[in-house]
Amino acid sequence: MKVTFKSVFAAGLVLLLLSSCSRTEIKDTARERLRGTVKLEQVNTGIPVVHINTAGGVPITTKGGAYINADITITDPNNADNNIETTTGIRGRGNTTWTHPKKPYRLKFDEKISLFGLEKAKSWVLLANYQDPTLIMNTVAFELGHRFGLPFTNHYNHVEVILNGVYQGSYVLTEQVQVNKGRVDIDEKTGFFLELDRYYDDEPKFRSAILGLPVMIKSPEGLSGQSSYAFIIDAVNELEAALFADSFPNNNYRDLIDIDIFIDYVMINEILKNVDLQMPGSVYMYRDGTEGARIGMGPLWDFDYGFNGAGEYFKDATGMFYNTVYREGPGGKFFNRFFEDPDFRVMYKARWNEKYADIASMESFIEKMGPMLEKSSDLNSKVWWWNKVNYLEEIGKMKTWWKNRVEYLNTEINQNF
Repeated sequence: MKVTFKSVFAAGLVLLLLSSCSRTEIKDTARERLRGTVKLEQVNTGIPVVHINTAGGVPITTKGGAYINADITITDPNNADNNIETTTGIRGRGNTTWTHPKKPYRLKFDEKISLFGLEKAKSWVLLANYQDPTLIMNTVAFELGHRFGLPFTNHYNHVEVILNGVYQGSYVLTEQVQVNKGRVDIDEKTGFFLELDRYYDDEPKFRSAILGLPVMIKSPEGLSGQSSYAFIIDAVNELEAALFADSFPNNNYRDLIDIDIFIDYVMINEILKNVDLQMPGSVYMYRDGTEGARIGMGPLWDFDYGFNGAGEYFKDATGMFYNTVYREGPGGKFFNRFFEDPDFRVMYKARWNEKYADIASMESFIEKMGPMLEKSSDLNSKVWWWNKVNYLEEIGKMKTWWKNRVEYLNTEINQNF
């Protein structure tokens, strides 16, 4: 085995990695600086491995735009039924996440394909979780969404990613958020699917009349001119007008929304203390095209600013949407308005108590994920300086934060609400 290195540190890194991996090039990067390279045989951490080789080894340097042709192989050491070997297209994705050294990617296959037993589709994504010291913040959000039965909640599959022979780190492979069977399953011609996001960087788009919510239309596609999506503008503005009317809450606002879905969506973000909701960022809204359909929220997406926010993860388990914590941005003003309806609060409290056992037992789920991903985290941290952590210690912090968060919310909702 040939080993090359540029520093004594890199030589030490070689010795640390040889026991777990071989013959895949691993780059140890700290603040974008290559420390050393090692030829290793395989990445073997107990979770599936995704090998992607672009045509001619072309690097992926931009998000969006044209896809780069690539070969892809998925090998699952735990279930051979998940193994595939085929071709795909790949490109970068994400907003803030694309600016990080560890890049997220979007895959697009020529034909619809099932990955890990999920509904067939052409588009899939690889989440990098670069800021997340536990690698499971999005996973916890998705799991909680499934426990609540929130429609269109993503699934999660933790994988190792090797791109053009270079180990990229530990990722989550999940569904692309889009209108499709098994995804956001609504009528793509008569319904609508919207993203509310401060980046406001995708056409067609508009701002709501009262709060200036940044709304981008994800579906229907192919709209041309504002007249073609006037019905969407009208629907959003109608809800906003009802929320902020003098007659609120004794008006028709509840007729415009699926209030059960709104409660679940807000509550999950509440539990996770997702500060992104107030900006808003990565907030999705939809309405089916069937007669009498109401506006719903979801799917859940991007919890890099959950768990008290980036750089402050797991430090403070207090705070609620209905007080002053999340009122600053237009998203905060929008979602806080619902809490000014006494009936909404009664329903919110009832739902909390109904789902309390499922919420509290997430502590055990977090504990279970630790040993499952410990080896993957150790390997990931040898590549990305941000994630150089004591992994089980970070999992422990998340568990403690979760316990304290649930206790705090249980007291607030049942005694001070």
